Amino acid sequence: MIDELSRTIQALNLPNVMRVKEFLNIPEEDITYEIFEDEQIITELINIFKNSYENTEDLDEIDDSDEIVTISTNIALKSLETVNMFLLQQENTEEYIKLIGKIEKFIRKK
Repeated sequence: MIDELSRTIQALNLPNVMRVKEFLNIPEEDITYEIFEDEQIITELINIFKNSYENTEDLDEIDDSDEIVTISTNIALKSLETVNMFLLQQENTEEYIKLIGKIEKFIRKK
């Protein structure tokens, strides 16, 4: 069958003819993947993180701090106004609206 297909393709006189065996056997189909067990995956992850920390010469160089952004009074009041508008659109929020007033007074003192 393959020989017959080869002869038929050769009879067409096409440029850059691919051999029939190459066409029928796609190399990508021969690729297999290894599936790891849970323990192997965990061990690999531990090694990856262990190596990344070992590569850091000084642990003080690792910046793990979160910088706190200073929020101005105006931005705080505008945000509080948004929360107040949200609460006005809800039901049974009278107590929370009173708290918004107290928070606003606190912010204005600052």
